[in-house]
Amino acid sequence: MPRGQRVSADLDSRAYPYLERGVNAVLELTYLRAGADPDWERVTANGEDITDQPERWTRYQRARRIGFEARVERYRERGQI
Repeated sequence: MPRGQRVSADLDSRAYPYLERGVNAVLELTYLRAGADPDWERVTANGEDITDQPERWTRYQRARRIGFEARVERYRERGQI
């Protein structure tokens, strides 16, 4: 493998722990209370929204979406939405 290239699985495993860093919960809750997913949590491919087509998601997109859905569940448990 040429220097500087990494296996995608390695990138996915290293990215996962950082997915929830920097989440703006106030802004996220604003979207959720309005009945919408935040735009940045919608899964896209080549400009097309594929949120409802999980078979087309990359590993990174899947990890982000799972993290988002877990946060939404926590917000519901706390009565925030």
